[in-house]
Amino acid sequence: MKINAGLPFEAQLQEYQLAVELLNRRLRTSYVTQVIKTISLDDLRAMYRMIHPGSGPRPGITPTIQAIPRYRESYVYVSLFASIYRSASLLDIKTKIDIPAILFAWDFFCERFPNHIREHRPYYKIRPANFNEAWIIAQSLTNGLAVIEYCKDCHGDSLIIQNSDRQPICQICAIDRKREKRKSRQVRPSVPLIK
Repeated sequence: MKINAGLPFEAQLQEYQLAVELLNRRLRTSYVTQVIKTISLDDLRAMYRMIHPGSGPRPGITPTIQAIPRYRESYVYVSLFASIYRSASLLDIKTKIDIPAILFAWDFFCERFPNHIREHRPYYKIRPANFNEAWIIAQSLTNGLAVIEYCKDCHGDSLIIQNSDRQPICQICAIDRKREKRKSRQVRPSVPLIK
Protein backbone atom coordinates (compact mmCIF):
# COMPACT_ATOMS: atom_id res chain seq x y z
CA MET A 1 0.00 0.00 0.00
CA LYS A 2 1.39 3.33 -1.04
CA ILE A 3 1.74 6.38 1.16
CA ASN A 4 0.33 9.59 -0.31
CA ALA A 5 3.06 12.19 0.25
CA GLY A 6 0.67 15.10 -0.35
CA LEU A 7 -1.72 14.14 2.46
CA PRO A 8 -0.97 14.47 6.20
CA PHE A 9 -0.46 11.18 8.03
CA GLU A 10 -3.57 11.65 10.20
CA ALA A 11 -5.75 12.21 7.11
CA GLN A 12 -4.30 9.10 5.47
CA LEU A 13 -4.98 7.10 8.62
CA GLN A 14 -8.60 8.32 8.66
CA GLU A 15 -9.00 7.31 5.00
CA TYR A 16 -7.70 3.81 5.74
CA GLN A 17 -9.92 3.49 8.83
CA LEU A 18 -12.96 4.52 6.78
CA ALA A 19 -12.00 2.07 4.02
CA VAL A 20 -11.78 -0.74 6.60
CA GLU A 21 -15.20 0.22 8.05
CA LEU A 22 -16.79 0.14 4.61
CA LEU A 23 -15.03 -3.01 3.44
CA ASN A 24 -15.88 -4.81 6.71
CA ARG A 25 -19.52 -4.37 5.71
CA ARG A 26 -18.66 -5.76 2.24
CA LEU A 27 -19.32 -2.54 0.35
CA ARG A 28 -18.36 -2.86 -3.30
CA THR A 29 -14.97 -1.38 -4.02
CA SER A 30 -16.50 0.70 -6.82
CA TYR A 31 -18.58 2.52 -4.18
CA VAL A 32 -15.62 2.87 -1.80
CA THR A 33 -13.61 4.60 -4.54
CA GLN A 34 -16.37 7.21 -4.82
CA VAL A 35 -15.58 8.49 -1.32
CA ILE A 36 -11.93 7.53 -0.84
CA LYS A 37 -9.70 9.01 -3.50
CA THR A 38 -6.30 8.44 -1.88
CA ILE A 39 -6.29 4.62 -1.97
CA SER A 40 -6.00 2.90 -5.33
CA LEU A 41 -8.60 0.40 -6.52
CA ASP A 42 -5.96 -2.37 -6.48
CA ASP A 43 -5.11 -1.56 -2.86
CA LEU A 44 -8.80 -1.54 -1.91
CA ARG A 45 -9.26 -4.95 -3.54
CA ALA A 46 -6.24 -6.27 -1.64
CA MET A 47 -7.66 -4.88 1.61
CA TYR A 48 -11.01 -6.54 0.87
CA ARG A 49 -9.30 -9.92 0.39
CA MET A 50 -7.35 -9.47 3.65
CA ILE A 51 -10.52 -8.60 5.58
CA HIS A 52 -12.58 -11.38 3.95
CA PRO A 53 -10.20 -14.29 3.27
CA GLY A 54 -11.36 -16.59 0.52
CA SER A 55 -13.60 -14.07 -1.20
CA GLY A 56 -12.98 -11.09 -3.39
CA PRO A 57 -15.00 -7.96 -4.05
CA ARG A 58 -18.33 -8.56 -5.78
CA PRO A 59 -18.09 -8.16 -9.55
CA GLY A 60 -20.85 -7.27 -11.95
CA ILE A 61 -23.39 -4.59 -12.57
CA THR A 62 -24.38 -2.53 -9.57
CA PRO A 63 -28.10 -2.74 -8.76
CA THR A 64 -30.40 0.25 -9.05
CA ILE A 65 -32.77 1.60 -6.41
CA GLN A 66 -35.74 0.42 -8.48
CA ALA A 67 -34.55 -3.20 -8.25
CA ILE A 68 -34.28 -3.32 -4.45
CA PRO A 69 -37.91 -3.50 -3.25
CA ARG A 70 -39.33 -6.40 -5.26
CA TYR A 71 -42.34 -6.81 -2.97
CA ARG A 72 -44.68 -4.15 -1.68
CA GLU A 73 -43.82 -5.26 1.86
CA SER A 74 -40.16 -4.50 1.13
CA TYR A 75 -41.05 -0.81 0.94
CA VAL A 76 -41.86 -0.86 4.65
CA TYR A 77 -38.31 -1.93 5.51
CA VAL A 78 -36.66 0.27 2.88
CA SER A 79 -38.64 3.24 4.21
CA LEU A 80 -37.60 2.35 7.75
CA PHE A 81 -33.92 2.25 6.79
CA ALA A 82 -34.19 5.56 4.90
CA SER A 83 -35.93 7.16 7.87
CA ILE A 84 -33.23 5.95 10.29
CA TYR A 85 -30.55 7.26 7.93
CA ARG A 86 -32.20 10.67 7.63
CA SER A 87 -32.67 10.91 11.41
CA ALA A 88 -29.05 9.97 12.09
CA SER A 89 -27.62 12.38 9.54
CA LEU A 90 -26.15 15.72 10.52
CA LEU A 91 -25.98 16.74 6.85
CA ASP A 92 -28.56 17.52 4.21
CA ILE A 93 -28.88 14.04 2.68
CA LYS A 94 -30.35 15.56 -0.49
CA THR A 95 -26.99 17.14 -1.30
CA LYS A 96 -24.35 14.87 0.24
CA ILE A 97 -24.01 11.29 1.46
CA ASP A 98 -23.42 11.16 5.21
CA ILE A 99 -21.16 8.14 5.68
CA PRO A 100 -21.28 8.01 9.52
CA ALA A 101 -25.08 8.15 9.31
CA ILE A 102 -25.16 5.26 6.81
CA LEU A 103 -22.91 3.21 9.08
CA PHE A 104 -25.10 3.95 12.10
CA ALA A 105 -28.38 3.32 10.23
CA TRP A 106 -27.10 0.02 8.83
CA ASP A 107 -25.82 -1.23 12.19
CA PHE A 108 -29.08 -0.22 13.89
CA PHE A 109 -31.14 -1.88 11.12
CA CYS A 110 -29.10 -5.09 11.45
CA GLU A 111 -29.67 -5.13 15.22
CA ARG A 112 -33.44 -4.98 14.66
CA PHE A 113 -33.51 -7.72 11.99
CA PRO A 114 -30.49 -9.92 12.79
CA ASN A 115 -31.67 -13.10 11.07
CA HIS A 116 -32.86 -11.46 7.87
CA ILE A 117 -29.73 -9.75 6.60
CA ARG A 118 -28.08 -11.65 3.74
CA GLU A 119 -25.03 -10.99 1.65
CA HIS A 120 -26.22 -13.22 -1.18
CA ARG A 121 -29.50 -14.33 -2.71
CA PRO A 122 -32.24 -15.31 -1.90
CA TYR A 123 -33.04 -11.98 -0.26
CA TYR A 124 -36.71 -12.24 0.77
CA LYS A 125 -38.86 -9.25 1.72
CA ILE A 126 -36.70 -7.48 4.29
CA ARG A 127 -34.60 -5.02 2.35
CA PRO A 128 -31.96 -3.58 2.31
CA ALA A 129 -30.53 -7.07 2.50
CA ASN A 130 -26.90 -5.98 2.59
CA PHE A 131 -24.76 -2.88 2.99
CA ASN A 132 -24.53 -2.36 -0.78
CA GLU A 133 -28.31 -1.91 -0.96
CA ALA A 134 -28.20 0.43 2.03
CA TRP A 135 -25.55 2.47 0.21
CA ILE A 136 -27.68 2.59 -2.95
CA ILE A 137 -30.66 3.88 -0.95
CA ALA A 138 -28.55 6.65 0.59
CA GLN A 139 -27.04 7.47 -2.79
CA SER A 140 -30.49 7.61 -4.39
CA LEU A 141 -31.70 10.05 -1.74
CA THR A 142 -28.73 12.28 -2.61
CA ASN A 143 -29.10 12.18 -6.39
CA GLY A 144 -32.89 12.54 -6.41
CA LEU A 145 -33.89 9.03 -7.51
CA ALA A 146 -35.73 8.60 -4.21
CA VAL A 147 -37.32 10.91 -1.65
CA ILE A 148 -38.66 10.41 1.85
CA GLU A 149 -42.17 11.78 2.22
CA TYR A 150 -44.31 12.10 5.31
CA CYS A 151 -47.65 10.29 5.01
CA LYS A 152 -50.56 12.21 6.51
CA ASP A 153 -52.67 9.04 6.75
CA CYS A 154 -50.35 6.69 8.66
CA HIS A 155 -48.12 9.45 10.08
CA GLY A 156 -44.95 7.69 8.99
CA ASP A 157 -42.12 8.16 6.55
CA SER A 158 -42.47 6.57 3.16
CA LEU A 159 -39.73 6.17 0.57
CA ILE A 160 -40.90 7.18 -2.89
CA ILE A 161 -38.73 5.77 -5.67
CA GLN A 162 -38.72 7.58 -9.01
CA ASN A 163 -39.44 5.42 -12.09
CA SER A 164 -40.55 2.52 -9.90
CA ASP A 165 -43.13 -0.07 -10.90
CA ARG A 166 -45.16 1.02 -7.86
CA GLN A 167 -47.27 4.17 -7.72
CA PRO A 168 -45.58 7.09 -5.94
CA ILE A 169 -47.76 6.71 -2.84
CA CYS A 170 -47.21 5.48 0.70
CA GLN A 171 -46.81 1.72 0.25
CA ILE A 172 -47.58 1.14 3.93
CA CYS A 173 -51.05 2.61 3.43
CA ALA A 174 -51.39 0.67 0.16
CA ILE A 175 -50.71 -2.57 2.06
CA ASP A 176 -53.32 -1.62 4.66
CA ARG A 177 -55.89 -0.81 1.96
CA LYS A 178 -55.21 -4.10 0.23
CA ARG A 179 -55.57 -5.98 3.52
CA GLU A 180 -58.88 -4.23 4.29
CA LYS A 181 -60.15 -4.97 0.79
CA ARG A 182 -59.29 -8.63 1.22
CA LYS A 183 -61.13 -8.77 4.54
CA SER A 184 -64.25 -7.20 3.07
CA ARG A 185 -64.30 -9.75 0.23
CA GLN A 186 -64.32 -12.73 2.55
CA VAL A 187 -67.62 -14.53 2.47
CA ARG A 188 -69.39 -14.25 5.78
CA PRO A 189 -70.99 -17.45 7.00
CA SER A 190 -74.76 -17.25 7.13
CA VAL A 191 -76.28 -17.05 10.55
CA PRO A 192 -79.22 -19.44 11.07
CA LEU A 193 -82.50 -17.73 11.87
CA ILE A 194 -83.94 -18.35 15.29
CA LYS A 195 -87.60 -19.31 15.22
